[in-house]
Amino acid sequence: MNKTDFERIFADQKNRYLDEWMKLLSFPSIGTDPDCEQACNDCANWLVEHLRNIGFESRLLLTESKPVVFGEHIGQPDKPIILFYGHYDVQPVDPLEEWNNPPFEPVLKNGRVYARGAQDDKGQFLSALKAMETLIANDCLDVTVKVLLEGEEECGSDGITKSLSKWRELIQANLLMVADTSTVPSSAPTIIMGLRGLIYLTATLYGPSHDLHSGLHGGCALNPAAEIARLVASLHNNDGSIAVAGFYDNVKAPTPREEELLLTGEFDAASYEKEIGVPPVGGERNYSPLMRVGFRPSIDVTGIHSGFGGTGVKTVIPAKAFAKITSRLVPDQKPADCLQAIINHLQAHTPHGMRLEISDTGGVFPGFRLNPDSETAKKAIAVLSQMSDQKPAFLWEGASIPVVVELARVSGADDLLLVGFGHENDMIHAPNESFSLDQFQRSYIYTCLMLSSL
Repeated sequence: MNKTDFERIFADQKNRYLDEWMKLLSFPSIGTDPDCEQACNDCANWLVEHLRNIGFESRLLLTESKPVVFGEHIGQPDKPIILFYGHYDVQPVDPLEEWNNPPFEPVLKNGRVYARGAQDDKGQFLSALKAMETLIANDCLDVTVKVLLEGEEECGSDGITKSLSKWRELIQANLLMVADTSTVPSSAPTIIMGLRGLIYLTATLYGPSHDLHSGLHGGCALNPAAEIARLVASLHNNDGSIAVAGFYDNVKAPTPREEELLLTGEFDAASYEKEIGVPPVGGERNYSPLMRVGFRPSIDVTGIHSGFGGTGVKTVIPAKAFAKITSRLVPDQKPADCLQAIINHLQAHTPHGMRLEISDTGGVFPGFRLNPDSETAKKAIAVLSQMSDQKPAFLWEGASIPVVVELARVSGADDLLLVGFGHENDMIHAPNESFSLDQFQRSYIYTCLMLSSL
């Protein structure tokens, strides 16, 4: 079968695919929300049944938290074994008032499906499952495919990570495929050659024993709200570089080949500013934006809270303040060491007279880079070249998929292949997330062609 055959099948089955996609999106599977526990279980069970209906042996693999959906289709014994990873959990929906339609009541508008999870990751992995269904139905899936869909990717993959070692034999594979990434801005087919790792923590500053009258104590008592701002500001130097001692240890420069391919990333500062509303001037100003995101680590404050936030005025000095901090790491940085370095820095810069508490530490997932000249990469380039007049692009993405490195190690996969069809205007992690039918189809065609080529 060829690309034309797959396009014809997609056109014939598009309405059914859309109905199934809408059903999957209707599950409010927010992995971080205890109120959505049943919805997560219902979504996982629906996926088990769906895999069974399209030709897989499937079941739930239990973890300490959310269940993992596992499916397997046995291929020819002389063909490679593919482990396909995705996640059925989704981000929280707040602020709810900014959604144009209820986030778990998907709608199709102007060729795009709007719902939480439309792209990340339900739309991406379902399009790949539809490709596998097509190959199985036409007796064209010669490779063995194992599907692993988890329910906690958006909050650290804790359950699956703790369980992988006991599934070692079950998930053995030659190649790990992931459909949870994006293309370059022009939508040229894109191969992700690296992802950054992740660590996170919460820093809480405690000051007075209770909220104070700002008139009676202003100018005398330390203000936790002001001091938390100074504390997190101390993490960076004036040029945007990270001021944490030892944090850049083991950070390696890209190879000449990686620098050459990095230019395919198509970064345009004006387009970036138009898309997100601010210019690309954050971080280390001595590096290009693509270098900063792909090959340099970062530390960000993802939330900072203290005192009164309601309408009007309340003249108090708050008793405490806290900041949520995340850090993205590049390969060869040791996550545990970097986490401790940040903690040491915060402790050393805690104002005299205040108490610092560190909590919610986690992540400790490393980053990775792939070989752009591997045989798998060459096959992916050949497949993607059939799909577009644009040359495939190589991208070292700044995001993280926490479990990927560990999944590759435990499964014994010799290579990883990360190709997705997301785009910035899909608004993942934000209100009005969407994924177009065209993107869904391109993901479907790619998966058909790629699995056929193996």
